[in-house]
Amino acid sequence: MISVIVPTHNRRAALERKLRALEGQPGSFEVIVVADGCTDDTQQFLAEYHPPYSLRVLETGRGDGRGVAFARNRGAEAARGDLLLFSDDDVVPQPGWIQAHQNAHSGASVVAVGRLLLPPDLRNSGAAELRGPRVFWWNITGNNTSLPKPLFEKVGGYDEAFSAYGGEDPDLGYRLGRAGARIQFVAAAEAVHEAYDHQKGALARAKAAGEAHVRVWKKYGDPKIAWALGVHPVLLGVKMATLPWLRTLIGPRADRELAYSWGAWNQRSA
Repeated sequence: MISVIVPTHNRRAALERKLRALEGQPGSFEVIVVADGCTDDTQQFLAEYHPPYSLRVLETGRGDGRGVAFARNRGAEAARGDLLLFSDDDVVPQPGWIQAHQNAHSGASVVAVGRLLLPPDLRNSGAAELRGPRVFWWNITGNNTSLPKPLFEKVGGYDEAFSAYGGEDPDLGYRLGRAGARIQFVAAAEAVHEAYDHQKGALARAKAAGEAHVRVWKKYGDPKIAWALGVHPVLLGVKMATLPWLRTLIGPRADRELAYSWGAWNQRSA
């Protein structure tokens, strides 16, 4: 059986769209919603919602929330399935999504990364889509990734020290790569990332991601991480010198990349 782990924090509407989209998925699976410090009407919705699949709800208390790394780990601990499928509340699965992930697991070391798309109104916003066909450890994302539970436990799960925005995914991906995981792109496992509230705070999130990715690099001291995540000082220098001039060509993407680079640059000496 596969366990779908969905962390959420005060995004009831997005969560409802996610859970209702799962109603059309065939097969045997369970869904574990980790309500991380929700103070909106998420709990009320979950109490009144009765889907055709097995749904369990874990609550971490009310307040600011402890972050997706913490929430995903709690969901993984409670999972009854031998496969874990991580997918956030603003990611809407397409038909055959769960079955495609299940079909991808031919061995104990496979990590399956599904196709992540954006809705049409955001495809020209500068945000990224994951379309494959090649994926690497830095492409592992808690939005659309499945792996065997024993493998997740073997590498220690998510590092809960990454409690702010960013860092937890490449940190896990790096450890999975070191452990010999076979990372595969699964084109049939399509999901649409609604990019909830995408424009609001986009630059702040990009800056936070840059800071977090430098922390991943510092944690392991491997220069390959810096190059893969685009936070090596050489790359940062080039980007910060050229991106302001590229705004007219690539639009908002340049602003986000510049914010990411500034966050990474400032974190180097922190």
